[in-house]
Amino acid sequence: MLRHTILALGLAGASAAQAGSTDGLNIAAIADETALPYVGAVRQFVADHAASEIRCGEYSLNLQNVYTANLPPQLTSELALGAVKDKARRKTLSKVLTGFRDKTVERGFDAALAYEVKAGTLRLYGISGAMGEKVVVSTLPVDAARDQKKFNVAACKALASLPVLAEP
Repeated sequence: MLRHTILALGLAGASAAQAGSTDGLNIAAIADETALPYVGAVRQFVADHAASEIRCGEYSLNLQNVYTANLPPQLTSELALGAVKDKARRKTLSKVLTGFRDKTVERGFDAALAYEVKAGTLRLYGISGAMGEKVVVSTLPVDAARDQKKFNVAACKALASLPVLAEP
């Protein structure tokens, strides 16, 4: 079982061009077992975003909450990574993301940030809870992923173009 700690931060929105509305993205971050060493980099990415705007290309990222734990039990790395290429899994993932509710996530997750290591490359997948959205893939050589600034840009690229979803 993947071991994670909760990271739920309310973050202020950036003022430039942003993904979705001013509410910001609610993200479920899901690491494959191969990518567990990067859970700390995801936490630092969120902290860096809170401290200063993270930009990637023409986008400025607007996060509201990022969770790495206390996720619904059916929200597994196998489901998230399988949803990258399989429509049935994508539909299931979409229902799990948008249907989740708790005290701090009142409208469900907008997307998942799923990540894995394959062939010496860290692959980050931004997967919207909306079925019609394309999966955004950002890759980084494992050696470069140890550089937090490079990691931040790669994570930003995976998430920044994803929409904040209206309440279902």
